[in-house]
Formats: sequence, structure tokens, C-alpha cells
Amino acid sequence: RLGIGAGIPTNFLTNLAPDQPYEEGPRGHVSEFLSATSDESIEWATKLANTEGIMVGPSSGATFKVAMDLAARPEAKGKTIVVIAASHGIRYTAHPLWKTAKAEAVKALPKPPNTSKDCDTLLWDSSAASKA
Repeated sequence: RLGIGAGIPTNFLTNLAPDQPYEEGPRGHVSEFLSATSDESIEWATKLANTEGIMVGPSSGATFKVAMDLAARPEAKGKTIVVIAASHGIRYTAHPLWKTAKAEAVKALPKPPNTSKDCDTLLWDSSAASKA
């Protein structure tokens, strides 16, 4: 029995026909399968962080890339496309996606950084940065 959790069966998963081999064309509720490469996923995650302030991981980057491909189709004109970002990008800080941002942060932070829980709170004075 298929479901999304213990004792919670769903028709949606059954209608995807998971026991059937993959074939082109509609499959249950799914009418089309789309994909994004790893490079495209990272590109879109970076673009979302830099232009929209949305920090997401590569899987959400892929989701937005595919949504933008759909939105560019003529039949999508005037329609609403909803994208769900499954998680925040903070969990991917070790991923190559954030290599450039990490390099910038390493330059800005003291070496070694003070990780003591007893240290004073550091308050950033942005006016001092603008005078530099």
C-alpha cells in the first residue's frame, strides 16, 4: 500500500502507476516530466538568492528553472504557476552552490573566528563601512 505516511494512503501516488514501467506520455495525474541539470539548478538557486533574496538549495533551483521554462511557453501566457521551495538553502552551505559567498565571508571574518558562547555580541555598524 502506498501513502505519504503511516496509515495515510493517497490515490495520487497510486494513480502515478508506480508498478508500471516508464513510458512517454501522460501517467496518472502527471501529464509531463521535466528536468534541470545540476548546473542549471545551481544557476537558478544562485539567481534567486542574488536577485530575489530567496536562499534555496539546488533542488528548489531546479524547480524554479522548470517553472520558468513552463512560464515561457505561449500556452502559459496569463496563467499562474506555483512553485514550492521545499527547504531553506542554509542546509546546503557546504554545497559548491555557495562557494563564492563562502569565499567572500572568509575574507570578511576574523581568523580564526571567535566561536566562544561567552563572547560579547558583535553589532555591525554599517555607517563605518560606508566611510571606508
